Amino acid sequence: MRGESGASGSIEITTHDVALPKLPPELRGQSIVQISDLHRGCGGTDSLICEAIARVNELDADFVAITGDFVDEEKQDILPVVKMVSGIRAKRGVFACLGNHDQRGDPLLLTSALDAAGITVLHNRPAEVAPGLWFAGVDDLLEGEPDIDAALSGVPHDAALVFLAHNPSTFDRVREPRESLMLSGHTHGGQIVLPFPTPWMICEFHLRTPYVHGWYRRGAARLYVNRGIGVTGPPLFARRYHCPPEISVFHIRDGVEEKTGEEERNVRRIRNRGKQMV
Repeated sequence: MRGESGASGSIEITTHDVALPKLPPELRGQSIVQISDLHRGCGGTDSLICEAIARVNELDADFVAITGDFVDEEKQDILPVVKMVSGIRAKRGVFACLGNHDQRGDPLLLTSALDAAGITVLHNRPAEVAPGLWFAGVDDLLEGEPDIDAALSGVPHDAALVFLAHNPSTFDRVREPRESLMLSGHTHGGQIVLPFPTPWMICEFHLRTPYVHGWYRRGAARLYVNRGIGVTGPPLFARRYHCPPEISVFHIRDGVEEKTGEEERNVRRIRNRGKQMV
């Protein structure tokens, strides 16, 4: 699994070469671009959201995945943000799941508006996005009505799977982890990165998740946590510090990936935090 990063204005674009087991050979080299956590309505980030959309379109993706928190929480922000993201282009489709902040506005309006804009919301359901490749999406783990079994129902065991889940702790709730790639957001990478409290402390005690950013593994299943685009919180904290917004690009191929150094470090960090809390 190869990862690279490059700055694009104020947004960091990270690029990953990812083995996706059971991927049909004809889909080798296809790209999935992920954005997350736009949080329209907080921090005056409309220009940043528009910049992110422009950067996504420049990447000429085969698929685009948007992993939740389109709005911060107000219903009035739904139609403006849908108008923005309706400009996203992908050769094979744009897919999404909802986040916890989306539940605080009007999730039904958001879902219907996204569907009308040509963005497929995977609400506890899967979809075959290309022969032999399935995307599945689940509602938010904490504030939605998630049904992981329904989200995975009907996905053939001999198919490649990409799972969209806003909250990365969904990774721990899959009862029988299968070879798959889960894409999540939610954490903003900590948003404000300081020596103390660390991003891991913030995510664990405020967001109730041990996952912060980057790659994680559980058996044959892998998780990538994107830092998101927007910000949230009261005015004093609705900003980023040493934690740039991120667009993730995944170039997929068939095969099996060995555990990476980043995954090993993140697994050790989670284990050590667990020991400290005993």
